[in-house]
Amino acid sequence: MKRQELAPAKVNLTLDVGARRPDGYHEVVSVMQSVALYDTVTMESGTGEGISLTCDDAAIPADGSNLAWRAAEVFFRTTGVACDGLHITLEKSIPSQAGLGGGSSDAAAVLRGLRKLYAPELPMEALERMGMELGSDVPYCVRGGTVLVQGKGEQLLSLRALPECWFVVCKPQVSFSTAEMYRRLDEAGMAVHPDTRRMMDALQRRDLAEIFSRIGNVFEQVLSPESEIFVIRNRLLTLGAGAACMSGSGSAVVGIFSQEEAARSSAAAMTEVPFVRCVGRG
Repeated sequence: MKRQELAPAKVNLTLDVGARRPDGYHEVVSVMQSVALYDTVTMESGTGEGISLTCDDAAIPADGSNLAWRAAEVFFRTTGVACDGLHITLEKSIPSQAGLGGGSSDAAAVLRGLRKLYAPELPMEALERMGMELGSDVPYCVRGGTVLVQGKGEQLLSLRALPECWFVVCKPQVSFSTAEMYRRLDEAGMAVHPDTRRMMDALQRRDLAEIFSRIGNVFEQVLSPESEIFVIRNRLLTLGAGAACMSGSGSAVVGIFSQEEAARSSAAAMTEVPFVRCVGRG
């Protein structure tokens, strides 16, 4: 049997990071939003012995180190379902090392797809718990939508949906190491923190102007003032974005627009950036 799942990118409307925990994770407070930039994940069961994977991006490993492959291992081990052979095909549209959660979303798509193939009675909360074995973004990616994420990623609270808006997603050539960005945060000691509580209030009121004013990412504070991230962010604001910030630990920058036409014209104007997409909510 075959099952196909879309794996949407995620963006951080707010992202605040606290102290490192004894388990090595950091305390995180973030409002996450899925957007309509999708990888496609196809699962074919009954292919023979074991798990296999192919991907249309040669830079992405097609072995047991891939998060999608590991998600299948976690699913079969946790549920006790016998693997009768599984082939996973990844068709990538989400850029890597962007802070858009592509690998995490692929893993979440595998968990959702295998649930439908093998264990439809399994509650979604069980998949979220499995996701925590794979990475801090995976539980959110299992759920999707507009969600407050806390702790090390395991505490999820679904929020009132973000009002209709459009995202211009820009990924420059530069990429950042997530571990290095967290190290910089640990050393820097942040003075300014996004106000996630007020973001939640604005979402509840569906006040898009207030939502725009509360968007922020603490990782931007550890970048050089001359960083290309700020050049892209300022360009998006000049082109009419209501707000713009880096997603995750980077390096994608996301501009958010209230009008689709303005978003599309802005995306067309961002010719200096190698990867640009205009998308709606996921």
